[in-house]
Amino acid sequence: MDIRGIWKVKEVRMPTPDGEKVFTPDNPPTDERFEGSAELMQYRTEFADGGVLNTLMRVPEEMKEEAAKHGVEVRDDGYAVIEATEWKEENGKYFYDTKIEGEILGEKCDPFAEIPVTEDGCLLYSYGMILLERV
Repeated sequence: MDIRGIWKVKEVRMPTPDGEKVFTPDNPPTDERFEGSAELMQYRTEFADGGVLNTLMRVPEEMKEEAAKHGVEVRDDGYAVIEATEWKEENGKYFYDTKIEGEILGEKCDPFAEIPVTEDGCLLYSYGMILLERV
């Protein structure tokens, strides 16, 4: 499987005191403790050539001029890159750079986390909290 391309959020899985809750872009959370989650569900994830992983946010037409004033480059598809990191494939598995650094018992942690592929071809991203489907 080649994961290059653009993916969208299919589900977001959130731990709560009542157990895990699953939200979708069509059924976003309304509780204020999940503030920002509805916006997160509108982001796109792009696995680009060269090992670049971009998080994309849609820029409304009426905001493009203002975004440009602040140095934000809006792509032809109407999305802007709001964060970039690296991704890689090793032995048929996919990984992304979490940018988390540190040590465990004196050993440096590997900042790359696996992105498992589900049986139906979706990606479990962000430690299994976000299920992505191809656009």
